[in-house]
Amino acid sequence: MVLLNSEDKKDLFEVAFQDISSILAGLRDQGISDTEIFEFGKALINHFDPVKMENLKKDSDYQDALFREANDM
Repeated sequence: MVLLNSEDKKDLFEVAFQDISSILAGLRDQGISDTEIFEFGKALINHFDPVKMENLKKDSDYQDALFREANDM
């Protein structure tokens, strides 16, 4: 993985902000409410939260182990 310097991150965030703003404006133009857009945004951020993703992986691995153990009985 390539580590970006602060100037590269700033440029990347500017581009991402413009893209996201354009998409959100398009959703609003289609009649989707600000609340729905906000809730979707929160869900999207949670989906990519590395801590939550790691916790979900641990839970999934644990459940898989339980199922394997139950199948072995």
